[in-house]
Amino acid sequence: MSYAPIARAGVLCALTVALSAQDQPAPIRTEVPLVLIPVAVVDRKGNSIDGLTTEDFAVTDDGVRQRIRMDTSDTLLTPVSLVVAAESNGISAPALARIRRVGSMIQPLIVGERGQAAVLKFDSEVKVLEEFTSDSTRIRDAFANMRTGSATQARLIDAVAEGVKMLSAGSESSRRVMLILSESRDRGSKMKLAQAVELAQRAGVTIYPATYSAQASTWISKPEDAAEAANSGGTGLIGLITEPARLGTTNDADAFAEATGGRHLSFLTLNSLEKVISKAGEEIHSQYLLSFQPTATANSGFHRVYVAVPSKKDAVVRARPGYWAK
Repeated sequence: MSYAPIARAGVLCALTVALSAQDQPAPIRTEVPLVLIPVAVVDRKGNSIDGLTTEDFAVTDDGVRQRIRMDTSDTLLTPVSLVVAAESNGISAPALARIRRVGSMIQPLIVGERGQAAVLKFDSEVKVLEEFTSDSTRIRDAFANMRTGSATQARLIDAVAEGVKMLSAGSESSRRVMLILSESRDRGSKMKLAQAVELAQRAGVTIYPATYSAQASTWISKPEDAAEAANSGGTGLIGLITEPARLGTTNDADAFAEATGGRHLSFLTLNSLEKVISKAGEEIHSQYLLSFQPTATANSGFHRVYVAVPSKKDAVVRARPGYWAK
């Protein structure tokens, strides 16, 4: 049985019986699955807790305690593959004006020198602005060149599915992360939330939604930002009349964060957006990378993983809630 999300550990069993110099049997190769669980551990104030060892963690797979391994050097050396997805409809123009200014922060604070990032935007369609690159200038320019599209549609769920697809095509050895800069609820996606969540879980993608209120963002915007919303096909405050009707719908950002072990952050001003990016980068690069080899089981579906730190009673632990067998 193999597992996902799984780093295909290339653990080789080579058994060679030397019967003669001319006639040796071929090596027997078996692949042992390794389940990787990036774990963020913070205190009640959100500060990372450092210095933990394997003895501090308790990990269960479907209720069965697992023998875990932790190599803190992995979190420093394993490259980050990041997809940034930004909402770009007309009513979000004031927020997008702030988002365009933070592209230069992505490479140094989140992906690092060994990582890579791709950038996409979404409104009534999902559009890739920059494929994976380690070039900070290209990442910055992709942000700076974002323009608004349709008035109110924002296919958040479809954008997540596209980002997961892009990440899945890359190396399995990298840490796969999505940063979403958008409202917290979807506007018109074709894919269902449950489908996108499963895709992300199977691919081992951790999602960090950083969300804003389009309504509040409009009220505090500068005159030039409001003018852009009006000139871009957006509807500004008029388009926000329907907002109260959406408040009772599913909070897609919460669902993505909880289902993948990420963290739902929020921003309104440029300053708070910069802090959000800094906080996300800090958490990603201070994670503990735990791993275990699951025992044989009859469960061919979703395995529930629970991570605790009994030695730190007040710690807040964030980790993906499980993985899919296939």
